[in-house]
Amino acid sequence: MKIYKVSDNTLYVKGVFTSVFNKNNSLLCLLVTTAFLQLQCSSKKTVTQTSSPVEIAEIYDASWLEATQGNIPVVISVPHGGGIKPTTIADRTCGARVADDNTALLAYNIRDAFKAQGQEPYLIVAQIARTKIDLNRDMEEATCGNADMYTTWKQYHTYIEAALSKAIAEYGYALYIDLHGQSHPIKRLELGYALSKTDLEQTSTSDLVIDSKSSIQNLVDMTKDQSTKDLLIGEHALGTFFETNGFPAVPSLQDPFPKADEPYFTGGYNTRRYTSLKYPKVFGLQIEANYKGVRDSEDNRIAFSKAFSKSVTQYLEALEQLIH
Repeated sequence: MKIYKVSDNTLYVKGVFTSVFNKNNSLLCLLVTTAFLQLQCSSKKTVTQTSSPVEIAEIYDASWLEATQGNIPVVISVPHGGGIKPTTIADRTCGARVADDNTALLAYNIRDAFKAQGQEPYLIVAQIARTKIDLNRDMEEATCGNADMYTTWKQYHTYIEAALSKAIAEYGYALYIDLHGQSHPIKRLELGYALSKTDLEQTSTSDLVIDSKSSIQNLVDMTKDQSTKDLLIGEHALGTFFETNGFPAVPSLQDPFPKADEPYFTGGYNTRRYTSLKYPKVFGLQIEANYKGVRDSEDNRIAFSKAFSKSVTQYLEALEQLIH
């Protein structure tokens, strides 16, 4: 197969391309098959541009990444749930390499829960193991400098970019969720908004302005008279809806901030990248799902996924009344 480069950010395989979107006179492309988006490359492929062809030597296999198109303004990425460990790819020699067990399965359960109500989020799932590439880091750290894996990193983020662009083109904004897993002692969802524990405590107990630091600053800018505090721990906060639907979450109205001695993930590279000012119509968070009670069995994943779809739907319905 030949890979054609349409823009700086978008690749598609001729014959598999199914959707071209036009926004501000720019072509945005998304690879979609019936169930999974597939792109196939071998160790050497030719990228054909309008001028001269360019050789790329990075290794990439279609089974390493999966993506599906959605019909709501929700984009979910899952970077650490993969189990494929190609023997031809050296293990990473830097950074964390522990998998977030069952997060890929959880993402599929979440998609099914949305489908049951006639909706579907955009889904980008890494099937390749974190020992080979960490898709929640910048490219050099993600690959530990292994150039063989650059194409995989670029393709993963191309899929996220395309999904966000499509959602924004159709709905005017996108909620981005980077889905992870943790096994901390307190069994609750940790919602990472790129704010530290201290930031969250100060936000809940004072009027200190920290808006520009959070991953929902773009949402603050889009809403009418809503502060970061309102959107983190108010009645319309995502964590508040999770709590109401049976799954403890921090921050929320019920649990506004983690205590100083409680472990908490603030949100990583993907969350900070895709909710930055470069993406003014995107807001979101990193969700760290606890293992026991959420990811540890199919029954628990299904129960949580139903609550997830309900909570996110309620959240978006509330935001529709607040966004300009």
